[in-house]
Amino acid sequence: MNPGNLITHTLNQIETCIEKAPVYLFPLKILGWLVLFCALMLTNFIAIAKWPFSAIAKRRKTKLQNVGEPINVGSDAELQQLLTEHDTVLVDFWAEWCGPCLLMNKTITQLAKQHAGNLTVVKVDVSLDSTLSKQYSVRGLPTVIVFRNDSEVSRKSGTLTKNQLEALIS
Repeated sequence: MNPGNLITHTLNQIETCIEKAPVYLFPLKILGWLVLFCALMLTNFIAIAKWPFSAIAKRRKTKLQNVGEPINVGSDAELQQLLTEHDTVLVDFWAEWCGPCLLMNKTITQLAKQHAGNLTVVKVDVSLDSTLSKQYSVRGLPTVIVFRNDSEVSRKSGTLTKNQLEALIS
């Protein structure tokens, strides 16, 4: 399990415990929400600090697309072409400055490699162009949408573990 997936899984477990805790443990619930808030703020600060360097590196290198890697899309025409060409497409709306999005990056890449023949994974960086996020009514980041035969099947916003992504696909 990669560090991002482990952190996401732990934060999801904390959130589940907080929601299921009885009312008389209200002070502990408040403490749990504060821990979650601080953890997510920390990931966002790290992502914001890393963003300029990764943007510069991304502009400098043009990488050839390997089989089993997510496909970066920047326009509606590219996305529509992929949706019509492939049976099952998972679209990840994310941004360089979004901490939870960066936590999911390795998980999304692993999922793309694992399901290379059956699933096409597409990444849309909304910090470069927000047109696609508006068109698909993306309100929060990260948001994952699964398409089958060019129509939306499922959608989930927030940080997801590999198991949650697999359940979303099937």
